Amino acid sequence: MIIKFVSIYLFVGVLLLSFMFVNSFVRGKSSYAKAFGALSLTLQIYLLGYLLEINASSLQEMFFWNQVQYLGIPFFPALWLVVSMLYTGKGKYLQGFGGLVVFAIPLITFFMRLTNDWHHWYYSQIEIQQFIGVNYMLLTKGPWYVVQTIYVLSALVLCTWFYFQRYRNSTGDEKIQFRLLLWASVLPYLALVLVTVNIGGIGIDYTALILPPCIWLLFLSLTRYNFLEIKDLARERVFEDSGAGLILVNRFYRVVDFNEASTKFFQWFNASIKEELLAVLLTDHQELLESIRNSDDQVFHFIVDGEDRYVNINTRIVQNKKETVGYLITFEDVTERECLKQRLTEIANTDELTGLNNRRRFREGAEEAERQARCDHKKLSVLMMDIDFFKKVNDSCGHHGGDAVLRDFSAMLLDTFSEAEIVGRIGGEEFAVVMLSTDAAKAFEKAEDFRKMVEQKTILFGEKSIRVTVSIGVAELNEATPDFDALINRADHALYKAKHSGRNRTVLENQNQA
Repeated sequence: MIIKFVSIYLFVGVLLLSFMFVNSFVRGKSSYAKAFGALSLTLQIYLLGYLLEINASSLQEMFFWNQVQYLGIPFFPALWLVVSMLYTGKGKYLQGFGGLVVFAIPLITFFMRLTNDWHHWYYSQIEIQQFIGVNYMLLTKGPWYVVQTIYVLSALVLCTWFYFQRYRNSTGDEKIQFRLLLWASVLPYLALVLVTVNIGGIGIDYTALILPPCIWLLFLSLTRYNFLEIKDLARERVFEDSGAGLILVNRFYRVVDFNEASTKFFQWFNASIKEELLAVLLTDHQELLESIRNSDDQVFHFIVDGEDRYVNINTRIVQNKKETVGYLITFEDVTERECLKQRLTEIANTDELTGLNNRRRFREGAEEAERQARCDHKKLSVLMMDIDFFKKVNDSCGHHGGDAVLRDFSAMLLDTFSEAEIVGRIGGEEFAVVMLSTDAAKAFEKAEDFRKMVEQKTILFGEKSIRVTVSIGVAELNEATPDFDALINRADHALYKAKHSGRNRTVLENQNQA
């Protein structure tokens, strides 16, 4: 009668575990849900093996089903610990070496039980004993069984501690939920004591009998409070799985938690992230640290492996009942966005054919240079240029030939004038240069050098050789010039004189030619 009751009890536990296993893997999207599913599977194998063991009729059959149980028994304490760590936000400690530490002893236990006949370190003796007409396996524990028991106890203590910490800081439904989780982690202590003491000396596996109530508590927490889908997804999907680096600091700016993505950004800063004050971690990046403290939303530029990288840093205040308890810092890789913005800005400011500043961008830079020259009492000169007889080039070589001339002419401009000088294409074959800190005489001299270079240049277009000349007008900013338009008009007037006095020449304003 007893064996039937226990069998029904275990069978119901197996069914419940089967449901939880399928539910976790089908509906759960987080790593915590997957770990809970794996835990359900190991417990299911354990209970099913024990169910078949107590219903076996011979020692050989009992021995076989007992060995099947060890496909699950060594691993369920480790998975129980993994579930608690993932759920309470300590999943980062499972990465790399941490994961090996958690599963090392279970793996050794699995092989110890598999090879027990060779060494008897796990069970020193196995025999059958009867109790109230029912056959039981009497298992005498070996030295490694003690090691596994200590490991199980340690895992249970850690689980209980993690849940207790969260229970102490939770409220409302969350507090009820962690109370259930605490009970689920405390009950196995009773099983551990009963197995160790071996009440009655009959070798009953009390762990298999006590696990179903624990599973029921977990199931209640799962169905009533939906902790797999709400709590875990809210944290893991937003925090752990975020592509952005997320760092949680307390009100003293000491790191208390961070996700895996944040480590990448700290590598860009040539620093490593750990639970330390940000002032220590970012000691070489005071501007970045100041932005975090001021809660500024700001983009910072870094050179990483010779490439430009852009990081947007945002800081949000974390409050508890109107009291600031910490800050959530977000690091987002915005390199693609910033490069696109720069490219769009470049397209908006650049003449597509020649690569020079277009008319709008040239004027913006020129007016800024004029304001700087007036404010700092510096010299400033303007060159206006026009390619001579450009229409003839288009007529004889076609527009593609004309484009080739414009491109080569622009390349010569860029080679001649420095980045500090503003060069732009302001019309079809019209170009202009603004030269800051340069008086008319120096501007005239440089313009002449450029004019001679153009005159001597042969431009190849297919099988044709094209030669062009350029006319240039020069004007210098003075106190009588009211604005930039007036200065441009003066240079344009000098260009007019150059073209109407024979072309291929440079004319300084108020002079006939040079």
